[in-house]
Amino acid sequence: MPVHQRRLKEVTFNVDGVEFQCQLSSWTLTNNTQEGETQYTYCPDGSFVEDTDPQWVLDLRFYSDWRSAGISDFLWANAGETVAFILDHHPDIAGEHVRWTGNVKLRQPSVGGDVRTTEVTQVTLSVVGEPTYERVV
Repeated sequence: MPVHQRRLKEVTFNVDGVEFQCQLSSWTLTNNTQEGETQYTYCPDGSFVEDTDPQWVLDLRFYSDWRSAGISDFLWANAGETVAFILDHHPDIAGEHVRWTGNVKLRQPSVGGDVRTTEVTQVTLSVVGEPTYERVV
């Protein structure tokens, strides 16, 4: 099969019913789930792999927005709450549009930076359980 590539150009990103993709500059949905551990018994076919719980995180980088409806203020005001998220990847490309949905636990982002630089908000949100993946037609 020949190479197929795309640049990351457009997503839609919704947290708790609010669209934030215009502030978003980087995102990564990371699977930190550990491999199951092999357990052994004295039976002839005596081994099995014990499943582990899913451990996903959503790493986000935004241009800071401290207005009352901005993402920075939203994360600080709602820290500790578990809210729904929807992330549409390649929403503008037929046949490649995919979506992840799930719930994340909000937390306060880091604040500050170097003088005369664009203010950026970075945060890692824990995904509750495993995100749902679907192909959007």
